Amino acid sequence: MPLVDWIYVVLLLVGATVYEYLYFWPRFRAAVAAEHAGARLRAYRRGVIGQWLFAGAALAIWATHGRSRELLGLVTPHGWRLGLGIGVVLASVAFLALQLWSVLRLTAARRIAARPKLGTLAFMVPHTAQEEGWFVALSLTAGFCEELLYRGYLPWFFTPWLGRPLAMLLIVVVFGLSHLYQGRNGAIKATLAGAVMAGIVLATGSLIPAMIAHAVIDIGGGTVGYLLLRDQFLSGSAAPAASASRIQGG
Repeated sequence: MPLVDWIYVVLLLVGATVYEYLYFWPRFRAAVAAEHAGARLRAYRRGVIGQWLFAGAALAIWATHGRSRELLGLVTPHGWRLGLGIGVVLASVAFLALQLWSVLRLTAARRIAARPKLGTLAFMVPHTAQEEGWFVALSLTAGFCEELLYRGYLPWFFTPWLGRPLAMLLIVVVFGLSHLYQGRNGAIKATLAGAVMAGIVLATGSLIPAMIAHAVIDIGGGTVGYLLLRDQFLSGSAAPAASASRIQGG
């Protein structure tokens, strides 16, 4: 394994994780709690930039060593796997539509009553239209970049020692642990989501369906939060409560 791959994996799994857990997320929470203007927007933008830097570096390393797109999983599924991939995408879009319909049909009073269900995610979900736009950008970024890294590059890196299934399983666990900033329940949910995405990649032989599904699910989570909280912001009745964490990559 080339040295550059080792350096990259250490930076991603150790460096980035330590930075996020000890610096980024505590400062983000504190900024939202202190009602600093633009706290969420700055966090979303940094998330977009950071993920694309890591994804771009991975793709550059890949291209420099002449590795194929097929080896990484950046290919379109074929045969029955294509049908399965399309089914996954359609199911994720249908789930998003159901989520939005369920929230939009609520009365204002029921939306207010539903806000506590956001739990520890409330501080990070968008509260304004501008934040919602950037959250969508962050979700699209997470869909591509997190799947590229956690279901493509990292499993490939560990496959020579563990085999592909065990390598995928290891990274699912790592993916869940990287979401500990969301608390125990958030980390468990992220682990389960990572397992589902890993299953999709193994079944379809492609990252693309998982990338799309990941992005759609993240968009749904943020948009549901926005729809529940926007009345509170627009009415000016109270500052949004600061209590929660990051989405789902992803």
